[in-house]
Amino acid sequence: MDINEIIGLTKHSLHLCDNTNFKEIIFTYLLDYDVLITENTEFWKEEFSKNKINAKIKKPNSKLEKSEKVVVDGSSLKNNFLKYEKKLGKLSQVVCVYNLNSLDSSIIKELVASHDKMILSVNDIRMLSNKNFDEGKRLEGLDPKIAERLVKKELKNILLGILLRKPMYGTELVKKVYIKFGVFISPGMIYPALHELKKEGLLKYEYKLKNKIYSVIQKEQTKILLDEHTKINSLISQSLQT
Repeated sequence: MDINEIIGLTKHSLHLCDNTNFKEIIFTYLLDYDVLITENTEFWKEEFSKNKINAKIKKPNSKLEKSEKVVVDGSSLKNNFLKYEKKLGKLSQVVCVYNLNSLDSSIIKELVASHDKMILSVNDIRMLSNKNFDEGKRLEGLDPKIAERLVKKELKNILLGILLRKPMYGTELVKKVYIKFGVFISPGMIYPALHELKKEGLLKYEYKLKNKIYSVIQKEQTKILLDEHTKINSLISQSLQT
């Protein structure tokens, strides 16, 4: 079970990260969630526009529907975080994302205690802790800078490999890449890559509920292409080993 699926079973979750992945983690949650709660509304409006993120942005004091799934920019709440945590914790599903670089270490223990589940994502380490799962379960990670560079370089082949298994929407592909590699590839980068693969005759799309769902056309040709690519990468990897 991946992190997004586990979080989906929890009412009130805490995600601690740092400067390197704060925005990307919030963006990834917002592929499934309805609202971002933040004091920094102007900053996030600009970021949403640049990255084609469709979600509401509300201030902490705004009226919220209990059915809304909410992501909280916890670091923007400053010293009022505990007051808002109690209020937001009454909603049906909330993920509170805090940047460790802007947190006083003295409040971290209090934050962890006030949530049902905690995820820590710092550098190449991701840890999951919760009452129903093993404490400190570590998920194998990659160096984030290397992972990002390689995923962007191999994006078209990664998308083909994912779509060979099942057709998906563009937003689903963003989530799948993040879950697998811990790298956020914005929709603004995913869709041009999908368009290129369609021009090459490897993909097609059809509309389902007014959204494009992508699938592989030439499955055997694509498998051969990816197999050849894997063999070449394996040879390169062997040559780099010491």
